[in-house]
Amino acid sequence: PTNPPSPMPTPVPTTEPTNPPPLPTPPPTMRSPPPTPPPTALPLPTEDTITKFFLVADTPYSDKERYTLMPNHIAQLEDDGDFIVHLGDLMYAVKDRCREGAYSIAAQILSTAKMPTFVLPGDNDINDCPSIQHGEDMWMKYFHLFDKKHWNHSFDVTRWGKLNESFGFLHKRVLFLGLNMVGGTPYDWTEKANRHREHLEQVKALFNAHEGKFDVVVLMKHAIPRYPHSDFFGNGSGDGLFIDMIKQLGKPTIHLHGDWHSYYERDGEYGIDNYVRISLDGESSAPPLSVTIDVSKPNPITVTRRQSNLKVNCCANGWPRQ
Repeated sequence: PTNPPSPMPTPVPTTEPTNPPPLPTPPPTMRSPPPTPPPTALPLPTEDTITKFFLVADTPYSDKERYTLMPNHIAQLEDDGDFIVHLGDLMYAVKDRCREGAYSIAAQILSTAKMPTFVLPGDNDINDCPSIQHGEDMWMKYFHLFDKKHWNHSFDVTRWGKLNESFGFLHKRVLFLGLNMVGGTPYDWTEKANRHREHLEQVKALFNAHEGKFDVVVLMKHAIPRYPHSDFFGNGSGDGLFIDMIKQLGKPTIHLHGDWHSYYERDGEYGIDNYVRISLDGESSAPPLSVTIDVSKPNPITVTRRQSNLKVNCCANGWPRQ
């Protein structure tokens, strides 16, 4: 598909004043017992409470991206991240026609990353190929279990899907969900419906298996939520689908996707205060997005676009906003 128009830019965030320090407590008198410190509601930040990861989407689409922009972005990533996720569209199917070289070059670039890298499919990787079978064959050859092929990591990953391409794992009290959910028109509506039904079943199973063990949910996939994805998301009105599950769960949930090729934010969609959605820049027009989650904080999620002129409104100083 051609590149979609960029949405209206988000406003430049304003710096809000921090809360003033509390008034000092008067010193105790001889008759007064010594003051007791207030209880700490949350633990102090430690390595066990902080997760940092990077995301990229919709690249490489051109030879300039393949040989210059994307390799530089991957090489320039800080080495303090836990992992990277490519959200899909590793080529432009209209021009590349899903040729093997496009898969091979994208895989080679990502394999140079300093940390484990997970790869999700976009519509250009399989769905938009002249032959679906060829797209699946190329995916299996170059991206099947990509994180295990190139790195020795300890994430306890649950995988599902025809190509083992969807995944979930718990890490430092954050539940990560990576789904095969793509843009464009499904090549097979029955296959799409069955895949989304399996996503719901797996997400519910992960919620149940890790009950009480996570404080934040991260959803990662390729597509902008549209009509073909409504059978997964629902509308939060008690239908038992994903948005309704998140609403009932009440935990901060960040949804990160590609597909639009431009950055924008949607905070509190569906009227739910604990849900924010972010669309990533595409075509290597910006560095990979950085997300840091510190579960010791009441506003645990911080997002940066890693370039001084690229602003984040919702989450630059922590989200949910306090």
